Amino acid sequence: MVFSITSCTLLSLWQSSTAVQIEYECEFEQIYSQQQLSHSGYSSEKSELGEWPAYVRLTNGKIYGCDFVVSATGVVPNTDPFLNGNDFELAADGGLSVNDHMRTSEQDVFAAGDVCSTSWEPSALWQQMRLWTQARQMGWFAARCMAADLLQEPIELDFCFELFSHITKFFNYKVVLLGKYNAQGLSHDHELLVRCTKGQEYVKVVLSGGRMVGTVLIGETDLEETFENLILNQMDLSPYGEALLDPNIDIEDYFD
Repeated sequence: MVFSITSCTLLSLWQSSTAVQIEYECEFEQIYSQQQLSHSGYSSEKSELGEWPAYVRLTNGKIYGCDFVVSATGVVPNTDPFLNGNDFELAADGGLSVNDHMRTSEQDVFAAGDVCSTSWEPSALWQQMRLWTQARQMGWFAARCMAADLLQEPIELDFCFELFSHITKFFNYKVVLLGKYNAQGLSHDHELLVRCTKGQEYVKVVLSGGRMVGTVLIGETDLEETFENLILNQMDLSPYGEALLDPNIDIEDYFD
């Protein structure tokens, strides 16, 4: 069973079935190991739930056994400390609105990361997500913009805003997200190509009009550089079809 929780919602997916159970208006109250639950006042529930690596007690009194727990609370721009006595322009999501030089509506005030919201027309392959990698990129660019402003020099929008990219690790697997990796904002005529080798890799490619616009790479696929170039070049891949992900074809050399 897999748990994913926000401050008010619990979603559980049972391994033994495809049923989805949602618990509303609750939070995690306590997480137990097998031994901890056995020595708690809820030991009787263990025999009913069966053997699980972990157990979760919710604020509504229910207890679930699970394989692992994923806690996600989202990101809310923390702008309150800056609004007292200032007239910052705010975006619809509550972030400080910034232009393509990371400048806010207040003179000589720049913002980057989770606290800000971009107001310029983004690239077709980029979207703002409040992730640490993107916050770091924004911080670098904001510093360059401030230096350029001080020196009265022109500055172009940084290349990092051309293509959304995020690299991390999850359960010790390398995870690479590029472009519209989840078909964000695309019409219904987009196409997905998927290759999966159990325990080794997962590759998903998002095509729109025969051109690659996003990808998800999990594991040591060594495809991130090739796919990044294909997304940026917008090459028509229609002639290749599903052969694009054929593991017997060295796609790196083919498109080199």
